[in-house]
Order: sequence, then structure tokens, then C-alpha cells
Amino acid sequence: MRIKRYTARTINEALDAVRRDLGSDAVILHTRKIPPTWLGRLLRLERFEVIAALDSNIRKQAAGSMQALTPQAHGGGRMQLDVVEKPLDPDRNFPGDDKFDAWDRTKRRQSPSKKKPKAGYSAPGAPGADFIRMHEYLLDSDMDPELAETLIRDSRAKWREAQLAGKTVYELIFHEIATMFPTANGITLTPDNRKVVALVGPTGVGKTTTLAKIGALFAIFGQKKVVFITADTYRVAAMEQLRTYAEIIDVPLEVVYTPQDMREAIHKHTDADLVLIDTAGRNPRSDMSMAELRAILDAAQPDETHLVISMNTRTCDLFEIVDRFTACGISRLIFSKLDETIRLGAMLTIVNSYNIPISYVTYGQNVPQDIRAADPGYLAKCLLDVESVHSTMAHE
Repeated sequence: MRIKRYTARTINEALDAVRRDLGSDAVILHTRKIPPTWLGRLLRLERFEVIAALDSNIRKQAAGSMQALTPQAHGGGRMQLDVVEKPLDPDRNFPGDDKFDAWDRTKRRQSPSKKKPKAGYSAPGAPGADFIRMHEYLLDSDMDPELAETLIRDSRAKWREAQLAGKTVYELIFHEIATMFPTANGITLTPDNRKVVALVGPTGVGKTTTLAKIGALFAIFGQKKVVFITADTYRVAAMEQLRTYAEIIDVPLEVVYTPQDMREAIHKHTDADLVLIDTAGRNPRSDMSMAELRAILDAAQPDETHLVISMNTRTCDLFEIVDRFTACGISRLIFSKLDETIRLGAMLTIVNSYNIPISYVTYGQNVPQDIRAADPGYLAKCLLDVESVHSTMAHE
């Protein structure tokens, strides 16, 4: 089966392209209006996306519930969709992996707008139907459409080998996603070597709480000598919050106001195992604010700089944040607030675009519980089984 994505200024133009490329037997899998960029909104430009497939087996099996292109012409030769509606049981079982089937049914119960599977996603029997449903799920998770299409195409190419190994479509795609996540598995310390780690990011992403969680992991559970340094002197509450954490964890805290203060604080704690630096939240659009941050980091000379970004941020804004902070020498990413969204596909979109390893993910305010060192399997589970992950987070 061939699956292709088409974009055009109108739905009709996209459908014309499908007909020219795949013929009148093509099956429409998905249509949507692409959210405009700021420039598109300004110029009132619209773009539409159509995902189509050509597979005679799938067409025969799903003829009762798919949207199929017909050669009928209506008004000026434009094509229209011949839609055949067939009632579907929202609790029916689908073929394939049990975990994915459970997601499919639960998702449709929880989302009133998706009580029925979209046309073409319920064809029984062939694995192609499972690939289609997984493709739709990836798009719904806020993953970049081109990345989702590439992932499904590469997985289909490996299907025969995976089938011989006894894998389901869900397991194959799970494995493919896991291999695409670059991870650092937290912070690694070596004996007799101090490591200096700085946390940076925009305002409100949870840098101070994340730093306290990491510090507690190493000081309490790892029995390491940890030092906190805060350069976040803009907010009195931030200093007091970190001071409280430092007292509870029983680690020293240094407050710095200038790059020279930072150099002195770093030099003062040469015997520490881990020095964690909390920086003030910065507006990535402010050149002056970013210049101040670079001055602090130049004085600290950290071994690693971790950018903390919140998963409840729009994907387009995540790209801008990473773009702006790369000038600060970002070496790791920390995704925070995973518990505040059900669409985590942007994680894979971001790391696929920048190839920066993920060190930690966080999902709550509890110190030190609500943090986890990133590993590929867990990240893949976050993306494909978010409801189960949220349930686990709530009980940890």
C-alpha cells in the first residue's frame, strides 16, 4: 500500500493532485486545515492537507466506511468526495496489539469529537489498517506530519521482518520511536571529578523545582556532595524557594549577582561532586536578557547546560525557544510538565530536528519524586501510551 501526503491551497486542489498521482481508486485517509503561521495569518493564506492511500485490499475491506475518490465531476471539473457512512460500534474490538486496541477505544470514549474512528481506520484484517490508525494517532499527538509519515513509511518497510519475529504493528513502531530518541540518561558523575551543570530556560518552566529534584537525587539517594548556586536574583521567591530546598536537603547555597560572583562561587567549591546552577528565566526574544545569561554562563564554564522546556508550550514556540537558547551552548534538554498535556509528539519532533539528548523529564511539583532520567523506552511509552503514563505519574 502506498501512503502519500498532499498539501494545497484548497481541498479541491489537493484532491486533484491525489487523482493525478494515485488514480481514481485512491482512498482518503485524513484531511485537515493546516494551522497557519503568523505570516499566513497576516496574509490570510490557507493550506490544506490530504493523506491518501492506494491499496486494493484495504479498499475492498473498508468500502463500507472509507471516503473514496470517485471520477465524478461537479462544477468546473472539480472532484468531490463520495462519502459512504456506516454506523460503527465505538466499543468494537480492532485487530492488532491489545495495548493499542485499548488506547483506540479509550481515546474515542474520552474525546467526544472522536467517538467514531475516522473513515478508513477500522478496516479489519490487514496490518495496513493498523499502520493507518497508528499514523493518525501520531498526527494527533502533535508530531510533525512529515516526521510521522517518515516513521510509518520506515516501519512498513520493516514489517515483513518484524512479522517473522512475532511483533505487532504497535511493537514495531514503539521500537522505531525508541531508537529515534537521543538520551543522556540523567547526569553522570565520575569519581574525583567535579561536574558543574547549569539549568537555563524561559520563565515559568520549573527550573528551580527541577534543580531541587536533581540535587535531592544525588545528595540524599546518591550520597554525593552537592552545591546549589542561584543567579535568579530577579525573583525573591525563587531565592527563598531554593534556600528552603537547600536546608531540607542539607546542601550549601550560594547567591550570585554578577559574573565575578559566579567565578568566586565556582572556585570556592572545588571539592564538590556536583554543582547545580539555577539561572533566572529569560525571555528568548530579548537580546539583552540573553546576553546577560551568556555572561553568567561564560563565568561559570559549566560542563553541561540543560535547557528546560515545558511540554504545555506550543510546538512552534518550542522551536523558537531552542533556536534562541542554542547560542548559550545547550548540551541537554529537560522536558517539564509532562503531566499537563496529552500530546507529547513534540518531544520527538524537537529532538529529531536538533539532535540534542534528553537528560530528564518531569511531571509534577513533588521533590524529589516527580522526575525521571530519560531513557528511550520510557519516552516511547510517553508518546504512544500517554494515558497509562499519566496514571503511573499520579501514583508514584
